[in-house]
Amino acid sequence: MIELARNPRYIKEIRQEVVQILLSGGWKKTSLAKMKLLDSAIKEAQRLKPGSIVTMRRYVEEDMTLSNGLILKKGTRLNIDNSRMIDPEIYPNPHVYNPHRFLEMREKAGTEHMAHLVSTSSTHLGFGHGKHACPGRFFAANEIKVALCHIVVKYDWKLVSGTDVEPDTRGMVSKSSPETTMLVRLREDPELDLSSLVTE
Repeated sequence: MIELARNPRYIKEIRQEVVQILLSGGWKKTSLAKMKLLDSAIKEAQRLKPGSIVTMRRYVEEDMTLSNGLILKKGTRLNIDNSRMIDPEIYPNPHVYNPHRFLEMREKAGTEHMAHLVSTSSTHLGFGHGKHACPGRFFAANEIKVALCHIVVKYDWKLVSGTDVEPDTRGMVSKSSPETTMLVRLREDPELDLSSLVTE
């Protein structure tokens, strides 16, 4: 919500996608899968503002030697840093929120498989990667999409002028600043009544 409030021009576009898809398909899992811009916007926010500066914390249970000769001693604690998610060689203009970034990647050969919110890769560790990727990411993605469908259809929101929008990072954990203040208003005439939609 904060990234969209910082970039309000994208709210209307995402709202149009949500309304169009829900009007034609109702509340179905397939409808959520068709929300490609919303999916991309969420993945982009996850890339730009991860919940931690490191991920995939591990503990070495026995001495081992990696393929490059590096020796990891038993008891060593390892973390993978998330810096690749803001690497300009991987993501052009990495500090700019671009909700179309992963939507565009879906259309490029070689990156289409990494562009979905639930996709994992070594360049986007929002849900981990490999055999230890978050098994609940499919459920979480749908829950986030349902919540955002309600928010974008029912509400308008904006940042209070001068509010702090930078994440509060303590140690390795990063979260929204408690000083971030938004004005939220119920929309008087939303395009559709979400409670009236067909569910299956």
